[in-house]
Amino acid sequence: MLQTKAFLDGTATRFGRRMLKPMRLPAPLALALMFSVPLCCAPALSAQTADPAAAPPNGAITAPPARADSYSVQKGELIVAPGLRIPNGNVPWVLDTVEGKQVLVPVHHAAINGTAIEGTASKTPLHSASPVFFVHTSDRTENTGDSGRGVPTGWALLPITVEGGTRTVTRPKFSEVNGATVCVPPVLCTAAESLPEGWLRILPKSPLTPGEYALLPVPRTSATTGTLVVYDFTIDGAAPKAKDEVSAGQNLDSTKKKKRIR
Repeated sequence: MLQTKAFLDGTATRFGRRMLKPMRLPAPLALALMFSVPLCCAPALSAQTADPAAAPPNGAITAPPARADSYSVQKGELIVAPGLRIPNGNVPWVLDTVEGKQVLVPVHHAAINGTAIEGTASKTPLHSASPVFFVHTSDRTENTGDSGRGVPTGWALLPITVEGGTRTVTRPKFSEVNGATVCVPPVLCTAAESLPEGWLRILPKSPLTPGEYALLPVPRTSATTGTLVVYDFTIDGAAPKAKDEVSAGQNLDSTKKKKRIR
């Protein structure tokens, strides 16, 4: 009798241990119990789960376009990227990419008569085929000291023609950069976005091929003669860095004291 009792006690103990172990349910059964789905429908649920081997979405394609609320103005300076801030609106600034890093580059201007621009190449090299321009459109005193342009009512992006050592640019009309005729050739198509406190973001709709280009303010009463303000630049991925480019975290206050942007 004692042996029989010991045998029964041991069997009960082993059975109890097995009962205490966590139960591992097949995935279809677990899903069915979790969502209160009849067991006959569990295979369909299993087929709807994500395929772990599927390729992730392409971020370059699915990323949303930049919005005005992604920029901010702090102490009069436009923050365009982490550590990159534009100190003033005297000239257009460009967000360029050099050796995989974003930098800010001021675009210098050349006042010309007619359509001829001095020099065979611009002194402002840009490396990205899709540069992003930032201009200030408000009538602030510091905005007119450099270019004297006052308040333009439109901006035109055009290619510069280089022939025999001479650079020429077409004088656009306001109708070619505003309204329905926003990109009448040779004016290149651009997209403009209003940013806080009078700033404007301009970018070409198509990548720019290597060459000479100009960004021009076009007032509503543009004339066919007289002084034309041209902000010229070169697109060249192999060009040296711009001498006055601004890197992330750079002290712009000391830069402005050493050299006035013009």
